[in-house]
Amino acid sequence: KRNDRKIDDYYNKVHKDDKTHEQRELVVAIGEGKDDPKYREAKKEALKRYAEAFQERNPNLAVYNMVLHDDEANPHLHINYVPNFESSRGLTRRVGMDRALQQQGVEGKGRQLIAHWREAETAYIEQLAKEHIPNFERANIGSHKYMKVRQYKEYAEAKSTIENQVQEKETQLQTIDYDLKNVKEKTNELELAKKSLESDVVDTYKELEVVKQQVENESEKLQLIGQRHLELEKRVEQIQKELDSATDQVPNEPVKIPFLRKEVVVEVQDKMFGKAEITKKQTRNYVLSPEQYQELTKKVNAAVIIKKDYERLRETDFVKENESLKAHAEGWMKENRTLKQEKSKLQKEVGVLNREISSLKAHIRGLQTNIRVLYVQTKKVFKEQFKAFREIVKNELGSKGVDNQFEREHKKEMNKHRGFDMER
Repeated sequence: KRNDRKIDDYYNKVHKDDKTHEQRELVVAIGEGKDDPKYREAKKEALKRYAEAFQERNPNLAVYNMVLHDDEANPHLHINYVPNFESSRGLTRRVGMDRALQQQGVEGKGRQLIAHWREAETAYIEQLAKEHIPNFERANIGSHKYMKVRQYKEYAEAKSTIENQVQEKETQLQTIDYDLKNVKEKTNELELAKKSLESDVVDTYKELEVVKQQVENESEKLQLIGQRHLELEKRVEQIQKELDSATDQVPNEPVKIPFLRKEVVVEVQDKMFGKAEITKKQTRNYVLSPEQYQELTKKVNAAVIIKKDYERLRETDFVKENESLKAHAEGWMKENRTLKQEKSKLQKEVGVLNREISSLKAHIRGLQTNIRVLYVQTKKVFKEQFKAFREIVKNELGSKGVDNQFEREHKKEMNKHRGFDMER
């Protein structure tokens, strides 16, 4: 052979040739990372079988490296091979993808040749997948142009990154949705509790008003009783003065009634012979002077007056009324004390209920702040998909009859932006 036509470094020549590659890499995967994890092992098994049969089905593609990656979202197979073919000119075996595939029986030229080979490989992969995965259907994504390995790697990395981001966003969405539902449920529970407490407060206030009215009525009764009692006290005092005046006329100690003398009766008994017999006998009667009789009569009359007044006082209506009023007053005063205690108890209950309502209002304000934060963060995360997310939340809460605080926050935000636009 001519020395000027000899190639000193054949590998270096092929390496620098834009049309001929010293080696190629094939990346094979089944499905996507978002598929159900339960199919992961089946995918790996199908890829292993594909790898085992690759060299036999492609004798002109000399495999020098084959690795199954299982540490990413979707298991995939890397195959490094050298496409070679028999040549009648120069070297007996030369490097070249087109001639290598043509000698294997693949029809076509250029990109069509590669496309036919890829279709055959894809069909074989699909067959293996169906054997390991029930109801497997290949996605009909339409035709697309062939990508070089470097381009595919970039595409696969970008696709994996996007899938991870989508999965992360979906996880965030689930977390936000869960938190939002919990906040809504808690808000509704607190709203119900607030309404119940407010109803209790209203009922307690009504009961308190009734008790107040009863206390006022009883106080009026006690006031009337007090006035009547004072009148009776004055009347008793007046009669007491009259009684004291009569009592002054009666001595405080037993007295001896003065008299002039004891009465003496003279009896004359006539005799037939001699003088008549005269006998003097004392009787139990006393002889009083006119002054003594008058004084005695005065004292007896005073005693009679006192006795009559005493009997009259015992039978007088106002005395009985006074005793009755005292008994009623004691009962009403006891009832009044009970009502005042009940009033104090109700006032304490109202205070407790008001504090609970204030606490609930503060809790609700906190939940509304949480919803506001969720709204802002969700809007940042979903951006273009935020409208669709709002519709999902709206439909979900609407079907349950739950107040949509999330939508309220959105309306506030929109009104705020409208206000800014008008100021401009």
